[in-house]
Amino acid sequence: MVKSIGISFAVGRRETVPRTMEIMRKASELGFTEVWSGVGLDSLDLVKDIAKLANELGYYYFVDINPRVLSDLGASPGDLSFFRKMGIKGVRADWGFNLEQLATMANNDLGIKVELNASVFPLDELDKLLKLVRKPENLMASHDWYPWEYTGLSLEDALAKSREFHNRGIPVGIFVSVKDGERTTVESLRHMDIENSASILLNSRYIDRVLIGDPLPSDEDLRKVANAKRRTRIRVITYYGLTEEEAKVFNREFHDVRIKEKTIGLTAGGENNIKPRNIVRRFKGAVTVVNDNPHYIQVWIFKDDAPPDPRFNVIGEVYPEDMPIVEHLAERTKGILSVPVNDDVPPVVLEQYKSA
Repeated sequence: MVKSIGISFAVGRRETVPRTMEIMRKASELGFTEVWSGVGLDSLDLVKDIAKLANELGYYYFVDINPRVLSDLGASPGDLSFFRKMGIKGVRADWGFNLEQLATMANNDLGIKVELNASVFPLDELDKLLKLVRKPENLMASHDWYPWEYTGLSLEDALAKSREFHNRGIPVGIFVSVKDGERTTVESLRHMDIENSASILLNSRYIDRVLIGDPLPSDEDLRKVANAKRRTRIRVITYYGLTEEEAKVFNREFHDVRIKEKTIGLTAGGENNIKPRNIVRRFKGAVTVVNDNPHYIQVWIFKDDAPPDPRFNVIGEVYPEDMPIVEHLAERTKGILSVPVNDDVPPVVLEQYKSA
């Protein structure tokens, strides 16, 4: 599945409309393709404005619903025409629906997507639901977000839940907050730089869609998430004496990534003349290059201590804030030097860390 990124809005404040529209246009230019918000009788004018611009910009716009919301809007599981008329392309069944009602919604002939709540949907009921759905292409899934600190899901639990949907062909979305924000699905990512948290999620084989949960994100936050979709950045604090040949490992795309027990190997094609230098002890986070290998550029990042080896030059260490990315990198093993056209995880790019 092709990875996608999105944004979210709070629809209760009319004064935020100009900034909301500005963000939608800026995000579209950066490659964002999804918009999520709530919906209710008191916010219909704003939702209509968002839907109009979303359709002009080619967004998939989906909204949260529950039985009460449907009733207030004059809709029902068997009649989602209200949303079609509003220009809304998807409804997220937050809570309160049984399997038959979910199947009825998913079997609509309007092209409306129905999003299951990936955080709380009973996984042992998923196959039962799929047997009732004639149009599985209308099914998607997205997680909750948790505004109170310490209440979010663990990363392991979020991925385990997501896997069950993803492996059945149901694209899974998840919310990530700005740093120290509120609207995150995964608790451990709440206080992380948004580019790093988005990179961790986009490296997962089971997360297909990453949405900024907090409304009114800054232009910088938009750019960071867009960058995370394009490549997985790992910053490296380089040591004194870095040679011109060793510096070739930076700012190039590594599509071949091998995850080992104690190391991570990155390989790319390219002539180099790296000579043995700085043969010292390796440690967790150490970044090394293989010397005397003229036709390949090989980087090994260590996850544990190791003695000196004459084949490995130690050129630096991973910037501490980026170590969680290293620990959650996905493997890309489609063959050395083969560059997949539509790989489902972004290539790894090493950058020299420069302090502000």
